[in-house]
Amino acid sequence: MRDRLAISTGAACSSGVETPSHVLQGLGLSSQVIDGALRMGIGKFTTESDIDRTAEILGSEVRAIRALMEA
Repeated sequence: MRDRLAISTGAACSSGVETPSHVLQGLGLSSQVIDGALRMGIGKFTTESDIDRTAEILGSEVRAIRALMEA
């Protein structure tokens, strides 16, 4: 999925670092929730079409993961 979307599991200021997000930790979230979190940003050049495509990609990936979990 990362080849089609710019996503991260960490904080923006920790780009390239494989540590849990200090922001999510500061919110008191469990490590299980933090480990499953994705960070996505929307900028001034993001279009509605970009958002629609992102939703399609994420939906497709969720369906694929669910199918693997059921197997």
